[in-house]
Amino acid sequence: MRIPAGRPGKRSASDAERTRGAIIGAALTAFAEQGFDKASVRDIAREAGVSHGILRHHFGSKMALWTQVMDQVFDHFANHMVPLLRSANKASAEEPLTSAAESFRKVVCGFIDISLQNPEYTRLLVLETKGEGERAEYCQKRFAALHDAIDGLFQHAKEQIPALQKHSNDSFFYCLMSLTYFHLLFPAMGASIEFPIQQGFSSKREMILGVLMPDFVSG
Repeated sequence: MRIPAGRPGKRSASDAERTRGAIIGAALTAFAEQGFDKASVRDIAREAGVSHGILRHHFGSKMALWTQVMDQVFDHFANHMVPLLRSANKASAEEPLTSAAESFRKVVCGFIDISLQNPEYTRLLVLETKGEGERAEYCQKRFAALHDAIDGLFQHAKEQIPALQKHSNDSFFYCLMSLTYFHLLFPAMGASIEFPIQQGFSSKREMILGVLMPDFVSG
């Protein structure tokens, strides 16, 4: 069914939202593949199917567009991770002796799954956090808010998972990100990895868990 056109010169809110979404999607790809400095705003507009003027109308500047892209990336992680974290904290509070380890495992699995399902997010995060400056600081601030929220659960899980006792919250997630991101940053090398199914590692996620929490892989 054809949607009736609105008043001439007026665009509906849904049209505007679709336009913004198309621009953000094109910008995400451009920034992840080329980096902020090399990405062209005009090329992003062309890829999104809009004029340069429309892009400027919605976002104003290249930096403002980048900020919207990064907010989408971090919001995606938060929208998936925060409910897991809340559920994990509730379960640990109700059954602290049995739930912290399993709850922490679910949070870690959530991070791995989101990262593997969204490789462009990973490439963009790595590009923007390997240097210094306004963009790196913005990313670090957004990531720190999520990372710090996990600390309480990590400390409880640390009491139940022997492999965690040698880690701080920072060092564990440094190792987790290194293992998770390697495959995404070097796909040709990662493709040659064979998973030792006889050891119970039937996926990238299980392999990562097996390295970081060898006593607590299944569940």
